[in-house]
Amino acid sequence: HLIEMPEGRMRCFSLSISPLLAALPWQCHSSNFLASLHSNYVVNLDFDSSVADSAGVAGSQDEDVKVMSFAGGKQQFACRIPGSGKNQSKTTDPGATDARAHFMAAKLAPLRGTCASFLIDYWTYDICFGRKIVQHRPDANLRQSLGEHHAQSDKLLPSGEVLERYVGGTENRSAEIRYTCGSSEKESRVVKVKEEPMHHYTIEISGAAFCTWKEMDGKEATNSNDGSRMLVSSLLEPLRGKCLNTSQGWWTYEYCYPSSLMQFHLDGSKRDPEYTLGTMQGSAQSQLPNRVNMSMLRLKPSMSPRERRAPPSAHLTLSQKLSGGTVCDETDRGRQTTVFFQCPGNWQSRPETTIVSLTESALCEYEVMIHTTLVCGHHKLMPTLPRGKEVIQCVAKAR
Repeated sequence: HLIEMPEGRMRCFSLSISPLLAALPWQCHSSNFLASLHSNYVVNLDFDSSVADSAGVAGSQDEDVKVMSFAGGKQQFACRIPGSGKNQSKTTDPGATDARAHFMAAKLAPLRGTCASFLIDYWTYDICFGRKIVQHRPDANLRQSLGEHHAQSDKLLPSGEVLERYVGGTENRSAEIRYTCGSSEKESRVVKVKEEPMHHYTIEISGAAFCTWKEMDGKEATNSNDGSRMLVSSLLEPLRGKCLNTSQGWWTYEYCYPSSLMQFHLDGSKRDPEYTLGTMQGSAQSQLPNRVNMSMLRLKPSMSPRERRAPPSAHLTLSQKLSGGTVCDETDRGRQTTVFFQCPGNWQSRPETTIVSLTESALCEYEVMIHTTLVCGHHKLMPTLPRGKEVIQCVAKAR
């Protein structure tokens, strides 16, 4: 928009660009949490180059200054890019700190607000994630607190693992939960407890969200407990054996991870009629824990709200193909379905895993969108973190 400056000052255009990532020479660091940064930019275009010195832009040989062309290349501007070049601050970037916290919270989102009990030896450990830990023995009438969550001590490690501290327990007991890269599937998940030194407990819990996911372009990870290869679908293993339902008019649809999508009319307790819209049964695809084949893709925006739509931050989406369904009379082929798993934009409010849309994209071909926080712990599948507006100051170059 056009800004009218006070008398005696230049006029300038202020352009909002979000994001300007393709045009800017960003410096990237190795930690994958920086993938969650997302910036909005305001570009101030000063057409009066006589005040260039006051802007500290024109004539500078600094690597922070880049030349940009506007109006079809007819007008060039010298622009100072925030955060680039040799003059970039050597101090810790507060944006990077925010990104670490953002990424760590995304990894822990599926656990927040939930509790779990683990029987180890003769002790039962009741863990309310992000709140408190209690150790008890019902047979001996023993019960003691191992502490309450101390959020300020939480750490995201370069390995993708997360440390949580719990303090102030019975007789000054304390605990540390170490979330490690491994299986999230109930039967193969690792849970270990060690008391060392006395009254300090280290609890190890494995989960796919705590891997770095740097192998095979983010599609694979190595289980830190047994060295096995895990596919990106491992993030969804807490859904194994569970079903999600949604109704549209007369029909009910049921997706059961990882194997099938069913369509049926429920008459009391009876399903009649019932159709299979896609299944893994009878196919060569693996249904084994942590080995379900899926792809990662970037969805395209759609003009229709009924169709699949790319998320605002353009993060990637998991995709699963199911085929071999009930034969379609019109096509004489088995029905087939593509199931999309996406981290929702409101993941911080910890919404439940749910089917948000189901459409028939072509005759007897279906698309299902499932929103789940289970995939938010992958740096390519999580929504980006808005950083607010930064200013790119530009001064017109003499023609």
